[in-house]
Amino acid sequence: MTPRDGFEEIQRQEMSRLFGLFTRARLALIPALVVLFAWTWWVDPTGWRIIILAVAVPVLAAIFVIEYRRWQRRGLSRHAIDRNLVVGILGIVTLSVVSGGLESPFLPVMVVLTVAIGLFGSPAVATWLMGFEMFAVLTFTVLELTRGDRWLRLPALSGEGRIPTARTVTVAVTFTVLLALSRHLGRFVRRAFDAMLRRTVRAQTESLRAHAERAEELIALSAEIAHELKNPLASVKGLAGLLAPALAGGKGAERLAVLRHEVDRMQAILDEFLNFSRPLVPLALGDHDAGELCREVAALHEGLAHERGVELEVAAEAPAPARCDPRKVKQVLINLVQNALDAAPPESVVQLRASAEPGGGARVVVADRGLGLDPALGRQVFDPGVTTKAQGSGLGLTIARALARQHGGDLSLSSRDGGGTEAVLLLPGGDEAASSAGCA
Repeated sequence: MTPRDGFEEIQRQEMSRLFGLFTRARLALIPALVVLFAWTWWVDPTGWRIIILAVAVPVLAAIFVIEYRRWQRRGLSRHAIDRNLVVGILGIVTLSVVSGGLESPFLPVMVVLTVAIGLFGSPAVATWLMGFEMFAVLTFTVLELTRGDRWLRLPALSGEGRIPTARTVTVAVTFTVLLALSRHLGRFVRRAFDAMLRRTVRAQTESLRAHAERAEELIALSAEIAHELKNPLASVKGLAGLLAPALAGGKGAERLAVLRHEVDRMQAILDEFLNFSRPLVPLALGDHDAGELCREVAALHEGLAHERGVELEVAAEAPAPARCDPRKVKQVLINLVQNALDAAPPESVVQLRASAEPGGGARVVVADRGLGLDPALGRQVFDPGVTTKAQGSGLGLTIARALARQHGGDLSLSSRDGGGTEAVLLLPGGDEAASSAGCA
């Protein structure tokens, strides 16, 4: 992720969160609008005033509810902020008209909305809205100076007699200046916030890049150490094999057998780590039947399954064509089958099912009747080092999913109904596999 991508993503998330709070808080204004309508009808039931409020109040209430529901379903859409700012300004101007024009108690709310326009609105919309606000203030001022505002006044909110001309002009000029300053204040705060966010994202990106470079160096060093350890382990294993004939029985033979078993286990762990640390090699793609690959893997594990009292069952009657590297797919299936055999209780069945996908490609399922997935692990089961086995390395599933995704497919695990685990390997058809291999 580049600094620019990170900045835009965080900015979008924060805007969506703030917009959600705004739309939720705005729902509380609906009862206030209803009270305003009832109060205005009580103190001054002028026909035009009641008609405007009778239309504006339900329209504003409906917009508030619709915008909140839309945010719940889709989040922050592209023009949602500008659209809501326009609605807000039109609503405040309408309420100012029906409550006294320049004397309206709602007119100061314009200043707050103008700050929001500068903060969140696009530059073009912000300019038009501020111009509309100034035009409304100018209109109210002209009406008051020419005594054309008598029909706007609410008796309960205006005093007796005329307001001095100097006061009218002062109020109008003050509001105009405040609107201009509020817009610039909003833009200044927005620029300062964006600059601070950019610096934070840039520092985070640099830190992550340095961490990634350090991790690559450690992986390379670990791979070198693992490779060097394989040679002395091979020597230990060879010497143990030479000593085996001299110790035909007794404790010495048992201890030597344990030694050879542990050496084999250490070599297997080192091989898995080396496979994990090395870059994925290019695939040797070809058209293969996933069902046939399942049968080959099942044949390799017949002996192990027999020792554990588990039956291996392959269900692949119809062809399941896939474009894949058979060596790598068999490596994935071997890991899945071994995990299933380790988990399966005696006298149970481990199933390998291969079928063709409707859109092309193949689907392979390895299912057992073990204890199932640990709910506490969740998706972490594919993370390096995560394992439920006492002697597991935690790299097998990580490598298996990486190989599946290198093909353009995927690997997932889920719990079965009735107990057990189901591993699903998806392999793409020809076109998908070719494009994935080209990008690998």
